Amino acid sequence: MITTARNSDDSLSAADFRGARPTRADGPEEPVCFVVDPKPGIRGLVVNVCSELGLRVDQFDRLDAMIETAKRRKPDLIFLEPAIDGRDGEQAMQDLIAAEFRCPIQLMSGLNAVLTEELRRAGERSGLPMLPILQKPFRQPAVRRLVHELGLRRDFLSTVNVSLSDVLKRGWLELWYQPKIDLRGRMFAGAEGYVRARHPEHGVLPPDSILERADPAEMITLTQHVLVTALRDWRTFADVGVPIRFSINVPAFVLNRLPIASIIADERPKSGNWPGLILEINEDEIVHDLSLAQKVAKALKPHNVDIAIDDFGRAYSSLAQLKEMPFRELKIDRSFVANCDSDRMNSGLCETIIELAHRFGVKAVAEGIETAAELKALHKMGCDLGQGYLFARPMQRDHFIKLLRERGRGKPAA
Repeated sequence: MITTARNSDDSLSAADFRGARPTRADGPEEPVCFVVDPKPGIRGLVVNVCSELGLRVDQFDRLDAMIETAKRRKPDLIFLEPAIDGRDGEQAMQDLIAAEFRCPIQLMSGLNAVLTEELRRAGERSGLPMLPILQKPFRQPAVRRLVHELGLRRDFLSTVNVSLSDVLKRGWLELWYQPKIDLRGRMFAGAEGYVRARHPEHGVLPPDSILERADPAEMITLTQHVLVTALRDWRTFADVGVPIRFSINVPAFVLNRLPIASIIADERPKSGNWPGLILEINEDEIVHDLSLAQKVAKALKPHNVDIAIDDFGRAYSSLAQLKEMPFRELKIDRSFVANCDSDRMNSGLCETIIELAHRFGVKAVAEGIETAAELKALHKMGCDLGQGYLFARPMQRDHFIKLLRERGRGKPAA
């Protein structure tokens, strides 16, 4: 049976490849990672994560350049888009087989899953250490997990063992905020809250390092803590004249296990200018239970709380068939936003999602805007809101308040 699922019964996992990388004669230096993909956005995502984890990373937009570099410097891990240089994927695999690579090879592709799996198996049959497919679009945690499972991490945080329970119990949790921008008026329109943990010795820890091992009970406790913190933080923002609307991320399974409506009723600001709250739910978690989304949206509406679908794109067909949209916002996955000014496929996907949102009378939000060209393209498409490093990174609450006061809520954001 052909499968594209990671860690499936008939497919090896990354952990099975520990030790499969080349042995270096010059000692335990930083591992070398090669990233081969024609799209700068995909390369940048993988490069950023691997660099943060202590790997030395080389990136290529051509396979022949990577193979030539490998003659001088052996990689410990290869990320490869098989449809590179206009090839059909099969030729790329033949070139890899001829080069006799010994390190784990991670195919990352948005091609037909069955065809990509056949390419992976062809490499495996020829003796290449092929990892399960990383299907596009993917996010940073997928890359982080892979590097960790392979035992390639060399960053100092790889030795820090802190659980989510520890963070909550010791009061290390912080809620940082990233501004959401009205792309038409270039004004501040809201903010999304992000979980951070500040270790007394190691500083701010990456969220993945504490969330990836969290159990359901810990996630429920975390969600309640974040919800209450966001509601209380709003009062601080309102006191300085910036009563903007917050959004926070909520795991789908928590919706049935946490009395969100009761918490909102008890903790919400009593001020008449409270704009409400948005709960963001990941597409992968909610798309198979849209009836739950509709039920939750209906229950929370009287409390001025809406829900949004996060990392949206692949479930377009499911939402397009609905008669009524339960989500107040459709947040376009950043992998589609990347290079939407020059990549025809990404541009088409963004435009299609924006049209879907407007057909239902809801907002389209672009995540991960990093360049002025992407911003210009999204504005032309009619995208309503946006966020990303082009405007600002997530920042501590007090820093964000200072930024808002300096610029003024009604002034252009960028």
